[in-house]
Amino acid sequence: MGRRWTNWGRNVRSSPSEWLTPASESEIVDLVRRAHTRKQTVRVVGAGHSWSAIAAPEQIGVSLDRHAGIVSLDGDLATVKAGTRLKDFLRALAERGRTLPIVGSIAEQSLAGAIATGTHGSSLIHGNLASLVERMRIVDGRGEVHDLTGDRLVASRVHLGALGVVTELAFRTCPAFLLAEVIEGIRVADVAAQLPAIARSADYVKVWWMPHTDYACVFRYERADAMPTDQPDPVRQRWIDDKIMHAWVFPAILRLGRIPRLTQLISPLIGKGLVKPRRVGPSPLMLSTPYPTRHRETEAALPLAQAPEAFDRLVRMIDRDRLTVNFIAEARFVPSDPAWMSPAYGVDTCQLGAYCYGHRSDAYFASFWREMRELKARPHWGKEMDQGLDELRALYPRIDDFRALRDELDPDRTFASAFHTRILGS
Repeated sequence: MGRRWTNWGRNVRSSPSEWLTPASESEIVDLVRRAHTRKQTVRVVGAGHSWSAIAAPEQIGVSLDRHAGIVSLDGDLATVKAGTRLKDFLRALAERGRTLPIVGSIAEQSLAGAIATGTHGSSLIHGNLASLVERMRIVDGRGEVHDLTGDRLVASRVHLGALGVVTELAFRTCPAFLLAEVIEGIRVADVAAQLPAIARSADYVKVWWMPHTDYACVFRYERADAMPTDQPDPVRQRWIDDKIMHAWVFPAILRLGRIPRLTQLISPLIGKGLVKPRRVGPSPLMLSTPYPTRHRETEAALPLAQAPEAFDRLVRMIDRDRLTVNFIAEARFVPSDPAWMSPAYGVDTCQLGAYCYGHRSDAYFASFWREMRELKARPHWGKEMDQGLDELRALYPRIDDFRALRDELDPDRTFASAFHTRILGS
């Protein structure tokens, strides 16, 4: 018998009939061939850090946690087993004096899962995690192994879990480096018009706004030569943020905020707490955030030129629809990407995230997507989304090419699910 599966956000649940934990590529080949023969579906689950149902197993659930670790490090190319968690990969690279040029907000995901949804950080210089993949090895829907390079690799980097079981990845790495974080307060009324300039103002930059407050925070990160001797240890400070502030203090504040009037009183205090003195630390630590309080997320990707209108609509919508929002809204930036199913395909993007804690998320997300649909925004595959194939065809120009690749690699739909049928067809 399988076990009940729940994603990290606890908004998606499923009950697979079987749960498997292969430790090698040969074991993965065997289980896929067996499932194909029995006409069963297979879904690989990483850390479950997607708010969509993209990873929800329906028949056979597979964890690659036992198929993990670095295979080789050759120059700037690190080959790694696909079940490796991003945090473990970064730790192993650091021991070798290397790192990735960019990471996302958290590092809990499996590597294969992180690239599947287009997981990204915030920089118009460095692309999403999938853009760092130089080689990919997968087991297709009939149990055949493929080494993907060239055009097939580009097509498969953001693979949605629809093409096969990824077993091995080669990532482009760089020497480890330090980053200095500087946080600037800016009037929220001035953010929209300045977003394109803000996006280009540093190697790494993002914007956080706590709704119901008058100021947003611009986080900028530039390379630093050395750690200051007069600042607190950033690793220790992150431990405090993870284990105390975000584990206990912030959830207690959010529970108080269930009363709408209290949310509007508490939000300015949270907003002020975002501003901190200049800090310097290893790049993976500075670019990631403290492990978040459990909450819900949705995200829209728009051409950078549309970012001002999108942000302005978000701010006005919250006031107009009398929404109570108790979590930050976030603007991050991703350069144009050739991966067919990347939300940044073909254009520099602003990826606008709407986050919320508790039952008010439904009304907030519904209003958010009414506005973003008018701007033809693309959804983030790993966040809450309800778009189907007909709508997605107008947003992703290569989606039918991707469907054809799916027909080639998984003609019998060994990796099908209700989610994939909705977004890609049956």
